[in-house]
Amino acid sequence: MKKILIVDDEKQMQSLLCVCIGSSEFELTTAGSGKEALELIKEQQFDLMLLDIMMPEMNGFQVLKELTEKELLVPTIIISAIGETDQVVEGLNLGASDYITKPFEPKELVARVNSVLRRVEPLQQVEKRKGMFGITIDHSQQMVFYNQKGIPLTKKEYQLFSTLLSNPGRVYTREQLFYLVWDEADDRDFRNIDTHIKNIRDKLKKAGLDNTVVETVWGIGYKVPQHEGLST
Repeated sequence: MKKILIVDDEKQMQSLLCVCIGSSEFELTTAGSGKEALELIKEQQFDLMLLDIMMPEMNGFQVLKELTEKELLVPTIIISAIGETDQVVEGLNLGASDYITKPFEPKELVARVNSVLRRVEPLQQVEKRKGMFGITIDHSQQMVFYNQKGIPLTKKEYQLFSTLLSNPGRVYTREQLFYLVWDEADDRDFRNIDTHIKNIRDKLKKAGLDNTVVETVWGIGYKVPQHEGLST
């Protein structure tokens, strides 16, 4: 079941969107502010977000900017009473997949929701790799899935994990991983690798996997063990 996050500071609009979309087909979660939405996105992966623009403290555009800065990818449909061209263009340039102006027809909303979900459906992507333990790497979106559920890795975490998965059994030193993932101009602190590996393991564990997916090779670095179910 697809998970949709509805972000609007008005309870009445939250309820209307829930009724329009239908809770029997989707798992719906609501947030009353931009900050609450960001906290929820950090904790779990959503297949789609319906986002209002005019909210106090943090508006919808600020939410999109924050997601980009934190490298958190969530397909988004903006739903707003503001329909000026400049606003629509700004929302799309900030990464929104679609923009709907209030008031809207329920049938149109459902059609746009389904359209975006089809476009971002990971299992319909050409460039995907089925991995060990139910892990799927979708290189076209730079995302990792476990049992068809997204794991919210940052860009650097994705690059590290996909590098390790691409050569199961190979031991990478911290230095090798650093130069494969980081820019040469970045601070050459190889301990950054340990921090990112820890974050990857924490997120894999939260998704239902254990720490054996990424193994520590003491005194050297890290590897993903060989597994007959892995193909890249």
